[in-house]
Amino acid sequence: MFDKCVKIRKATVAVVLALMAAVSCPERACAQQFVSFEPARQFLEVDVHLLGGGSGVIQNYASCFPEIREINNSMGGSYGLGAGAVFGLNTFFGLGTELNILLNHSRTDMGVSNDDATSVSNVFLRNRYCYANIPVFMSFRFHVLGPIRWNVDAGLFYQYGLSGSQNQTIFNSVINDLGQLVPRVVKSKPDYFNSKDTFIHSYRRSDIGLHFSTALQFGRHFAIGARLQFGFKNVARTDGIVCPRIHNYDFHALAAYKF
Repeated sequence: MFDKCVKIRKATVAVVLALMAAVSCPERACAQQFVSFEPARQFLEVDVHLLGGGSGVIQNYASCFPEIREINNSMGGSYGLGAGAVFGLNTFFGLGTELNILLNHSRTDMGVSNDDATSVSNVFLRNRYCYANIPVFMSFRFHVLGPIRWNVDAGLFYQYGLSGSQNQTIFNSVINDLGQLVPRVVKSKPDYFNSKDTFIHSYRRSDIGLHFSTALQFGRHFAIGARLQFGFKNVARTDGIVCPRIHNYDFHALAAYKF
């Protein structure tokens, strides 16, 4: 019985000492496990990645044009591929850049009518546009558990429109002088960038804005994550008196292979 009590006491003391050691872990030692400022194991990290998600525009058409009675602006699919490089100043901080090719889509549906409702139009716009996208960012790396690393990138991006088109379908109904309703359908497909035939306004090719990305890296080679970009520049171009404000945005999931 006495031996049993001694064993229980020894086990209890061992557990208490282990808990005290865990609780009293020096903050600096624990911080080094999550954030480390040691020299980077690899000065240059190069990767290739795939992107998939959605893209769209934020607009203020309704406040600029009272003829627009109803409007619905929706995201479309966005797909891309690219390559990136991060220069590791230490294991926590680095500077990076990428070159991506993005194929974006967006759509806008609206109802337009004049004051006396003698002319009513339903407008359906389907936009398709391709960008060369170049983000420049600061990269922060955190060691989560074992070989798992959490990367957080924040910076700016510049992109330039390579090509694109706007698929227009306009259903127009007009009441003529005889009181008859005359319907008409107009379809066209002008260029997306810098074209006088796009609906309301054309689109500027260049854009600049915020870039934010986060990813989990498993071992040396594989990473999955997500990223968000929001354009600061008003990409609407018009020769009229009223110029709406249009801003690009996109959201992607990413899968990367690091060399």
